[in-house]
Amino acid sequence: MAACSSGSGGSGGAAGKPQSGGDLVMARADEATSLLPSVPTDNSAIWIIEEIYSTLVVPAQDGSGVQPSLATKWKQSADKLSWTFQLRKDAKFTDGRPVTSADVKFSIEQVQKKSSPFAFIDAVITKMDTPDAHTIVFHTAKPWAPLPADMALFANSIVPKDYGGKSAQEFAKHPIGSGPFKFDSWTKGSRLKIVKNTDYWQKGTPKLDSVTFNVVPDSNTRATQLSSGQIQINEYPSNSSIKTVSKTPGLKFSSFPSSEVDYLGMNGSRKPLNDVNVRKAIRLAIDKEGILKSVYYDRAKLAGPYLSPTTWAHNDAIKPTKFDLKAAKAALAKSSVPSGFTTTITISSGDQDASAEAQLIQSALAKIGIKLKIKSLDPSALYSAKGAGNYDMAFGLYTTDIVDPDEIARFGGTFSGGVHTLYTWFNSPTMNKLADKASSGSDQASRKKDYDQMQQIIDDNVPYIPLFYVPGNYSYSSKVHGFKPGATGNYFLEKVWLSK
Repeated sequence: MAACSSGSGGSGGAAGKPQSGGDLVMARADEATSLLPSVPTDNSAIWIIEEIYSTLVVPAQDGSGVQPSLATKWKQSADKLSWTFQLRKDAKFTDGRPVTSADVKFSIEQVQKKSSPFAFIDAVITKMDTPDAHTIVFHTAKPWAPLPADMALFANSIVPKDYGGKSAQEFAKHPIGSGPFKFDSWTKGSRLKIVKNTDYWQKGTPKLDSVTFNVVPDSNTRATQLSSGQIQINEYPSNSSIKTVSKTPGLKFSSFPSSEVDYLGMNGSRKPLNDVNVRKAIRLAIDKEGILKSVYYDRAKLAGPYLSPTTWAHNDAIKPTKFDLKAAKAALAKSSVPSGFTTTITISSGDQDASAEAQLIQSALAKIGIKLKIKSLDPSALYSAKGAGNYDMAFGLYTTDIVDPDEIARFGGTFSGGVHTLYTWFNSPTMNKLADKASSGSDQASRKKDYDQMQQIIDDNVPYIPLFYVPGNYSYSSKVHGFKPGATGNYFLEKVWLSK
């Protein structure tokens, strides 16, 4: 997706020589769920974890591949059944201990546990050897093309072996990493602060003294705080506020290329949403173009397949479903509830865009006999409700965290891929087989054929409705420079600086 921008400053390019110092404050709607890398699936946690910890490799900012981080080089064996990574010798945890291969081995073992939502990523690793303190060898059950990209996943962040002598729960309260920032404090429900890691191996970074993430669920309040100077970055500004920001001196708005897909999820474990004809009827009854214009202000693209156009695996043969009330009524007539039914869509309180979108869908579904009730929960309660399957319908979004399509193809398409096919409880053994086959494919062309089939299965079964491909939208102070999130969502805050 091509980036677009408006307002002064464009993509946050620096004006003048980067300055050291300054305390950046970012307001966001959602609170992080955990800072233990192997635990969360929410971006609110992920994007902080990526600042506190280091991974073996990191995604390039433009999403084109992976670059060295804790590992300086890596190589696959001749038989394709192992990968050897060489670690840099100047990396230290913030408690002063050096980062070693033993720490890497322990960290990956935590992700492999069944309790970790990203266990599927590292399941192919059968054994890890640590021949010396700076060498780690991953043995795989079969040739595994995505392994270097997998090592850039936030869940594969490197923690101290045995959590530095603490329990996982104790460690999560005061985590220790080797990233550009280190944990400072967390007031639950209010703010989380990270501070500059003065011993970071990449000398000269970060420039900022600290970054504070404030939890502000109401989008209007975030906009007001930005205009008054209480914060410097508004994460996920409402679309309706962007025009005002673009015209306000001292503020700017930018859209960055992103893998974000906004979707409408349906809980397939509940009747009648377990009926594919009901789900097809709902998809046909939604006027996505109308929502795009009135809620997104045309700052997105209509979605077809569930894989974003930012990945080479995107199946462009699958087109967005066209709004068709007649076809929607026909699909519902084939279902178990031909006369309609009552259901609920749960949205985040304080989210202007979600409220407007839900009302439009409510009006549309009423035309085919579906009565849609709108319920609001605070973001953390909604996250918990979705995880427990305690909802009918809800909006959601996902982004990929690595440059290879393996992660998001599984996360958004398989029951075992972290969150039960985006909390829909759709379970297709065929999807698992295709994902395994694609990941061990010998070339990109053969892998894409498998990913194309996966996208077709989701399109045919409609466990959820991909609505829009959305760029990364941010409003922020003109004093913020070097802010350029990657397509994978990484913030790269070590490159950000504030002018006085």
